[in-house]
Amino acid sequence: MEFTKYPESVTAPVGDEVTFECAVRVPGERLTWRYRPDNDRWTDWNNVDGNSDKDSVSTRLVVQIKENTSSALYQCIVWYGAISLVSIPARLSIAKVDLSKNTQEKRVITAPLYNTVVLHCKEPLSEPPARLSWWKETKGSRKSIETPYGVLVINNATTEDSGTYGCMATNDISDQTVELPERTYLKVQHEGHGGYRFLESKEYVGIVDQEDVLTVPVAPDGSLRLWCGLVGTPPPRIEWSKGNDIISGNSKSLIVEPFTAEHEGIYSCSANGIRRSWKVIALQPPHWEGSAISTNVSEGSSARINCGIPHGQPVPTVQWFLNAELIITGKGVKATDSELVIERAEKRHAGIVQCFACNALGCAYDAALLTVVPVQISDQDYSMQTPKTMYIPSQQPKRHNRKNSRKHKAVLIPPSRPNVTRLSDESVMVSWSHDNHGLPIQFYKVQYREVTNSSNFQWHTENNEISPYINSFEIDGLTPDKYYKFRIAAVYSNQDNKLGRSSSKFYLQRGGFQSPKAPVLEKAVALSPHSIQINWTWSAQGQGVQAEGFYVYYRAVSSAGAYEKVSARGAARSLTLQHLAPDTAYELKLQAYAAQAASDFSAILMAKTQRLAGAAGGTGTGAAGSTEAAPTDEPRGPPALVTAGGAVGATALVLLLAVTLLLCRRARRPAPKEKSSPEGGANGYLPAKVPITITANPMHGEGGDGGVEMSFLHNNNCGNTTSSDDTLPHPRKNGPARQYV
Repeated sequence: MEFTKYPESVTAPVGDEVTFECAVRVPGERLTWRYRPDNDRWTDWNNVDGNSDKDSVSTRLVVQIKENTSSALYQCIVWYGAISLVSIPARLSIAKVDLSKNTQEKRVITAPLYNTVVLHCKEPLSEPPARLSWWKETKGSRKSIETPYGVLVINNATTEDSGTYGCMATNDISDQTVELPERTYLKVQHEGHGGYRFLESKEYVGIVDQEDVLTVPVAPDGSLRLWCGLVGTPPPRIEWSKGNDIISGNSKSLIVEPFTAEHEGIYSCSANGIRRSWKVIALQPPHWEGSAISTNVSEGSSARINCGIPHGQPVPTVQWFLNAELIITGKGVKATDSELVIERAEKRHAGIVQCFACNALGCAYDAALLTVVPVQISDQDYSMQTPKTMYIPSQQPKRHNRKNSRKHKAVLIPPSRPNVTRLSDESVMVSWSHDNHGLPIQFYKVQYREVTNSSNFQWHTENNEISPYINSFEIDGLTPDKYYKFRIAAVYSNQDNKLGRSSSKFYLQRGGFQSPKAPVLEKAVALSPHSIQINWTWSAQGQGVQAEGFYVYYRAVSSAGAYEKVSARGAARSLTLQHLAPDTAYELKLQAYAAQAASDFSAILMAKTQRLAGAAGGTGTGAAGSTEAAPTDEPRGPPALVTAGGAVGATALVLLLAVTLLLCRRARRPAPKEKSSPEGGANGYLPAKVPITITANPMHGEGGDGGVEMSFLHNNNCGNTTSSDDTLPHPRKNGPARQYV
């Protein structure tokens, strides 16, 4: 998810029309616009309507520049379900000259004869910067003077150059030309050997910072022009230097073009021990050194997003956003210019985290996806969702205590909201978790539906019955460039079922994604007859895609069927596979995955589970694959004891035959007649007093075609293919499904 086109900053005059454009690579659910005044308050955003294309890939915003239109920042936002990504802001500047900071100052400057006189105007506020020109008042009229850089330079000044001077400021975009209120009265006269001095004060030849340092900023690809302004009798021989090094220059100016960051430093002009210095800096738009990495955290644990180090000149201001909203630091949330720390992550913190670094030249951002895995919540916490339970009361008196209450209460804990990752253009991997509390789960079912068209409400159910210890399932046969939603249904030991929450919208985009590096499966060791532990390594060194987790594939060597799949989080480097068959060889392999791509498979390893205790060919739980019986060191008994034991056994056999004969004779006697039970059946079977409705599929709705009325039927657990809405119909449905953003 990224922008392919940002709105670009622009300067426009009153009466003009400005169009901002924005486009994204992955189509969003919707595209919106917002703006705020050009100030330092990042919270003063206001929504504004734009025009978005039907494909939800691009959008435009048209702004009419009126007399009361002020400079502002504009952003576009793309929404993917509950999460959103915001673009770099574009600045709309109104082209005009502002004289609010200029005063009717009158300055008198006296210069010695035959010197180079250099004079500056106080630049007014203007967007873009105004072009300055000079004029001289001669016999009641004004005469324009050629001043290509806005600086008045009079070489070899004489008394004829004395007079009144002023400046004009022109905005080339708005075609506005204004006269500055300042006036300069220049008097050129003969002076004795009175030493050397600067004609103008610091504020006219640069920007004086808080430390009284004269500073000159130079825009990217701009030019540096410095004028010395030293005068004296005789005219001084001026020397230019950078730091302690003498550099070339003439008596009046120093020009460096193009000016880059390598040219930054302290520049000075001096003569006869008098010196003036400028701190020259190269302006740079912001950029980030490093990149943000998406992360998965459990609800309640700490979350950290690091964007790297921001660079720029002036030093950029850093702001953090979550789903396009400014993050306010405070209790539990801390932020620096490089890192955001959420001490206890909550579900509301899930989404796209963006770090913006901005200065006067623009903004740069990086983004990471923060996934918060929610803690499983018991149905007991929601009275409206308490399941309806049915059980046959026992004939013994009930003892109403907590132990019995827990025994009869059927708590259905749903599976978690699924995590969806792309495997190919037509397949995804769906993963989920369960805290293994409540009623035992017999199997899972995976459902999905296409949601590109909001009118499509048909859920498709995969026919596979997924074992309760499996937490990942691959779904293929999907259509690329479509939106999908997924959810997991659990079928419990009491034949009831419950749905987990639906996933957010997932856009299955066609290829072109960079995948993580493949993991290295190092070893696989049998821990018991039913478990194998695997260990692997993985590193992102040399490849920029961070793995969010790993998929573990395994199957018996003797089987040609599909692999079973389980998932592990990104920090995991080992996993124990459970519920395996004893004395069976398995082949294992891994994949690393990110949100939109999975890595190549690791090399396949083979491992064999241990034998069961007492199994033929082995004793106890020996090493995996062992085929020899463990030797014994106990000595055998002497032959006399063996003979005595045989005699005792023969005597016992005779007694057993006698007892058997006696019992057979008694069995031939006729049994007394007893009253038959009206409720009895053959072989002691008691038919039900009322018919019991059981469905062939526990996920089928009550009263549907799948229901049959009989006293007993083996459940075949066949999966239906569709259901009509977001909650699976069932007589024991536990209220509406909870939805989280």
